[in-house]
Amino acid sequence: MTNGEFELLVKRFENEAANNSKSYRTKVLLMTGLGFGYVFFFLVCFLILMGISIAYLVSGHFSFGSIKLLLIAGALSYFILKALFIKMEMPQGYYLSEDEAPELFARIEELRKKIDTPEIHAILLDSTYNAGVFQYSKYGFIGKKRNILQIGVPLLSTLSEQNFLTVIAHELAHISHSDTAFGAKIYRVRRTWGRLMHSLEENEQFGTFLFRKFIKWYYPRFNAYTFALRRQQEYEADKVSMDVTGNAASSLCTIEVAGRYYEVDFYNQLFEESAKTNSVPEPYTEFKEKFNSLSESQLESYLQDALKWKSSETDTHPSLIERLEFLKAEPALPQRVSSTALENLFANPKSILNHFNDLWIEWNHENWQEGIKDYHNDQKRFEELSSKHSSLELDELWEKGNLTRQFEGDGEAVKVYEEIITNFAAEEVAPAYLFLGNYYLQNNSSKKMGIDYIEKAISLDWDCRLHGLNSLCEYYHQTEQTEKLEETKAEFEKWLDLIEQSDHECNYFYVNDQFVSHDKPAKEIELSVQQLSLQQEVISAYLVRKVLTVIPERKQYVLALRVVLPKGSNLNGDMEQLHEKYVDELSGFTDTAIIIFNEDEELLRKIRLIDHATIYSRKKSERVS
Repeated sequence: MTNGEFELLVKRFENEAANNSKSYRTKVLLMTGLGFGYVFFFLVCFLILMGISIAYLVSGHFSFGSIKLLLIAGALSYFILKALFIKMEMPQGYYLSEDEAPELFARIEELRKKIDTPEIHAILLDSTYNAGVFQYSKYGFIGKKRNILQIGVPLLSTLSEQNFLTVIAHELAHISHSDTAFGAKIYRVRRTWGRLMHSLEENEQFGTFLFRKFIKWYYPRFNAYTFALRRQQEYEADKVSMDVTGNAASSLCTIEVAGRYYEVDFYNQLFEESAKTNSVPEPYTEFKEKFNSLSESQLESYLQDALKWKSSETDTHPSLIERLEFLKAEPALPQRVSSTALENLFANPKSILNHFNDLWIEWNHENWQEGIKDYHNDQKRFEELSSKHSSLELDELWEKGNLTRQFEGDGEAVKVYEEIITNFAAEEVAPAYLFLGNYYLQNNSSKKMGIDYIEKAISLDWDCRLHGLNSLCEYYHQTEQTEKLEETKAEFEKWLDLIEQSDHECNYFYVNDQFVSHDKPAKEIELSVQQLSLQQEVISAYLVRKVLTVIPERKQYVLALRVVLPKGSNLNGDMEQLHEKYVDELSGFTDTAIIIFNEDEELLRKIRLIDHATIYSRKKSERVS
């Protein structure tokens, strides 16, 4: 089923649900029963066949047919039972004890009783700007369920106690025994069925053909049927949180604004400050301060961005504007809070922040320091390019454009990319048209020019096509240009399929493939040969270009290596390790697949016959013994 077909189904089912919710829920239950009924039907059949086989053997009627039937039926029964009993791991993170936050546990217990929610068995803190409830059972659909409430520390650090409790009320409503119970149960069944289908699809044992065709037909339709209920459940959870705490709209706006700041800009801002002082930050301690320091205009900008976004037919979470309309509430800027939920509900909030700061430093310190080093090198290079009075080459302008975006923002980078498209042939600079087109669309500049530039980039370079089509889809969706959206989405889906086929063509190589001489520049070959000379086991290297059929203009090169390994080496195991090593260390080769040839002589012979294929050969006296 294509995305377009799925969206049409979703629209149809949403209309059905709106017109007659009771009848629609019955259909969802029947669809759920069909899925599990199909699996259990075959399980019962196989168990019956096993029973018949065992009865024949016990009664003394031994035959190879009975043995064969027993083995096949037993294997298939085991396969289905194994798929049903999907073992789950407990979510990872910081599990909170009641002593660490007695006030938090007490308030959650109050909300739980008001909403009529099952017991919360554990509270898990993590580093996301999010909250949610997970229902964990060791064997998935089978066994006692444990409800785990996940809370992000950044969320706790920016919300007031009241707004935070509104968020928790929303999450508890998803598993409540009240009006949202039906949707919550279907949600759990959908997740379980999804895991089951994944297990069946991934398993290559004999007999999976019984399920594959059914899976392809059933699962997209089941998702479409349950989509309307899942989105409805979000609205109902908002209504529950509003009824219980009275301020759902305020918390929704604050979460959208603070979440966007945290995900998009906070760490970039932190990094730039750290780079200037060569310091290691404490992000979880600093987030509240940084968020509270945002100006009203910055908050307004984040809020307006959130209000512009509209959920698509495949997104179960409604957009901010849709949720506010449902609650009959007006958008409002977040209020800066002096005392947060973390500070009010935890016995020792500093210890929690310090724990997550220490974890962050442990995981990121080395990369952070490397990033700061690269930042200073980039800054120095940016100053060199900016002070250069002579005309820059195209490669230098690309570099300057990227560095301008990094240090001065997209607005200043526009000048560089306009210089690129003015001074160079269009065929060479498609990414510049794509950047400018996106900038014009997103910054309320000339929308017509933005569309024209993106379409030009799409026509010039296959590599810009998917990004450009996606940008146009988003624009047409936001501006409600339905006809153009459908047309562009169809083209986008077509290219997704073509790129998948082309990726396969670029990753696998056969004797029947056609190869031609490479057209790599001399500088790249020189750098590559230097890197090859450091690989002592490589005795020769051949570089060619593969002729592609799915996307003919795409370039794919093949670097074929011959190696000599010490005596007694495990050929297969060592080859795998060497391949990983070469992928990491031979960075001079772009758009190039690396193959080690020690057995496939026929393919190697074909590659060696291509003109100028040999780029490296080690003298016999220099080879490893």
